[in-house]
Amino acid sequence: MSQTTWDLALLYKSNRDPQIEKDLQKIERACRAFEKNYKDKPFTASPAALAAALEYRERLSSELDGSKPWWYFALQSDLDSANSEASALATKYGQRITEATNRIAFFELGIARVTPAKQKQYLRHPALKPYVYALKRVFGAAKHNLSEAEEQLTNLLTQTSYTMWIDAQEKLLNQQVIEYKGKDLPIVEAVQQLPDLPKKERRQVHEKILSSLKSISYLAEAELNAVYNFKKAMDTRRGFVKPYSQTILDYENDEQSIEAFVAFISNNFKIAHRFYALHAKLLGEKVISPADRNTKIGTISTTFDFDTSVKILRSVLGKIDQDYVAIFDRFLLSGQIDVQSRKGKKAGAYCWGMGQLPTFVLLNHVNDIRSLETLAHEMGHAIHTELSKQQPPRYQKYSTATAEVASTFFEQLITEEVEQHLSDKEKIVMLHNRIMGDITTIFRQIACFNFELELHTAVRAEGEVSKEGIAKLMAKHLRSYLGKAVEVTDDDGYFYVYWSHIRRFFYVYSYAYGQLISRALYHEWQRDPAYATKIKQFLSAGRSMSPEVIFKSIGIDTSKPSFFAAGLQSIEQDIDRLEQLTRG
Repeated sequence: MSQTTWDLALLYKSNRDPQIEKDLQKIERACRAFEKNYKDKPFTASPAALAAALEYRERLSSELDGSKPWWYFALQSDLDSANSEASALATKYGQRITEATNRIAFFELGIARVTPAKQKQYLRHPALKPYVYALKRVFGAAKHNLSEAEEQLTNLLTQTSYTMWIDAQEKLLNQQVIEYKGKDLPIVEAVQQLPDLPKKERRQVHEKILSSLKSISYLAEAELNAVYNFKKAMDTRRGFVKPYSQTILDYENDEQSIEAFVAFISNNFKIAHRFYALHAKLLGEKVISPADRNTKIGTISTTFDFDTSVKILRSVLGKIDQDYVAIFDRFLLSGQIDVQSRKGKKAGAYCWGMGQLPTFVLLNHVNDIRSLETLAHEMGHAIHTELSKQQPPRYQKYSTATAEVASTFFEQLITEEVEQHLSDKEKIVMLHNRIMGDITTIFRQIACFNFELELHTAVRAEGEVSKEGIAKLMAKHLRSYLGKAVEVTDDDGYFYVYWSHIRRFFYVYSYAYGQLISRALYHEWQRDPAYATKIKQFLSAGRSMSPEVIFKSIGIDTSKPSFFAAGLQSIEQDIDRLEQLTRG
């Protein structure tokens, strides 16, 4: 029988479990031992010496499933933002772990100081062959490194100057409710239910959401200005000229390619404009409100409670690979998926995995088709995470640029599966919803990227931007992709208070990037079901290669502009089809 709440006993028995302190001490001992063996020693003197040190460091990784004590309390906080004990212990133990791991910060910094001439020699040496890609990443980022003392201080300050600000904003947000039909409705549920409400109620609830967000925008103003200024200081010290440069480097993409990608999508916002003009027409309106942005043009009679969603997703996964079904079943039986929405629970959805520790999925399931798609999306992340554990520790983590390919691929599979069981009228609704999802994932996220860039630029030029100024800027970029068919007010810009992704600097481009690549994967699988083997190869690759090389190895060349152009063309073809089916 499925468990629908997290079983955090998979980590520890309770907050007082003595194993927590034992694990903390184990981490501290391991870091001290590594420091004693290698600090101020010539571990990069030869390829053989570096290979031995890297092997030792890899064994240390098993001791540093590192953040397990912090993670346990952070997950509790995500389930209940009012749990002050969990929040305090997450901070306390997070700082203690950071102090311990700061002892080994010297190691990667020492590798980064290998001279360019030696780098080429080392990368060709047989002893270092298993570590080539990891070394390339270290060498490629070397020019942005600070001194050891500065890196240690930065690690500590990130908690107080970034994480705690964001946590404070999320706690306040997660406590917000609006009055709806005489009851208090958590704001996360209100946002999710908005598209399915009748027009009058939908717009009233939309205004209540905006009013609530506006009322707490004073904290979001302080929070964003603080974390954006923190990033400015770090970028300046590290020598990153552009606000997005560090993100693209961390995600292992090529900066010029991503700049060209963002410009290409931005220059094609007319596709989104065309869709929203058709969307308004299908709603019987000339101009619509942002409240109507995700409104369905009809109903799909099937309700997707969690049991139904599980049944459908199991069927879909079984068509690709039985290993995926086994992973899903294990998550359900072991209490690794927290399903229902409730007051104080973190908004949205995510998958969180780390090393060999259990992976956890958070949902806010409200029994609609979008909840089913979200389940598929997050299990895409979970399957990617579990298969990546086959890699050695150095390559188990995967780039965010590949993460969103995995998630959106599984989301597309669900869409096609559901469509097969619908009437002709419902298939039109489903086609409309699929296009709407593509528009949101590609064009909305790139509009958000552009918003972030302009906000970072403004903060760097002016020092701070007021909450009203941030809202106006957000409204401007919402208009840029929504077009004239959607009437955006400046107050609609207060959605920045809710939009968590703008706190994870420039993360959003990975959604658009991932969606277009996943469409290509899906097309290849439809054409030849045996391509499922290639998909599994990608999902098992972890971080052993750059995203571009991983995809090229399975026949997807993302280096060509024509690749992304073909993806947008397929969306236009879907819009053509929707126009034809709804004409008359």
